[in-house]
Amino acid sequence: MQIFSITSGKGGVGKTSLICNMALQFGRLGRRVLLIDADMGLANVDIMMGFKPESNLSDLFGGRAALSDLLVEARPGVTVLPAASGVQEMTHLEDGLMMQLMGALDALDADFDVVLVDTGAGIGQNVLRFNAAARRVLVVSTPEPTSMTDAYATIKVLSGSHGVKRFRLVVNQVESRKQSLRVYRHITTVADQYLDDVAIEYAGFVVSDPNVSKAVIERKLLLERFPDSPASGCIRDLVGDLMHDVEESAPSGNMQFFWKRLLQPARA
Repeated sequence: MQIFSITSGKGGVGKTSLICNMALQFGRLGRRVLLIDADMGLANVDIMMGFKPESNLSDLFGGRAALSDLLVEARPGVTVLPAASGVQEMTHLEDGLMMQLMGALDALDADFDVVLVDTGAGIGQNVLRFNAAARRVLVVSTPEPTSMTDAYATIKVLSGSHGVKRFRLVVNQVESRKQSLRVYRHITTVADQYLDDVAIEYAGFVVSDPNVSKAVIERKLLLERFPDSPASGCIRDLVGDLMHDVEESAPSGNMQFFWKRLLQPARA
């Protein structure tokens, strides 16, 4: 099993749309995917995937539902664990609730090849802890200066307070690969100057494509609605590169290590 978290410094960079389409592509490549919506207070993976969950994590924590009641097979090979939208207490999960979630999911270790964690944007406690646990962190940025600044800030906090030293940068909504490399060089130049022992790899890019917003408005996945669009090709390339990690991953045990890291305290 391989676990990837997808995060961003700010909202509005297309992160959730990206991760949902990545899940679909992994599934199409024959991998069993668990997509965890870890944007606990503002969940929207279900909206992107076009389904309405009968239960979510707040029901699990409240004792109103079992884990099996929550899991939704959204696409062939793709199972979604929905979070809760608009529930204030979900935005800052205590250790007891994290342990409850850990216990519920621990038995699923052998059921999936890929776990994708949509952590939400920003540097809140939930976001940082899920990213620190996953270790394979994909940071999504756009060419906008505020997005690049916030992406760097996320990397800085994760490296300084949670010991995450390796990141992969996905540049979204760009005009070309050349522009995405300029964004990558800008962020890595600043990181090299101010952060110790941090490695940021270039994971890929997704071009600016009007079909992305069209698919979101229609509550469809881009790869299904506009499979031949430029952005769809970029997402397939991105997942193709990440498949190397999946094929080289350890046969078991990653879920247990993920949850153990999730409960580790931040560094002072």
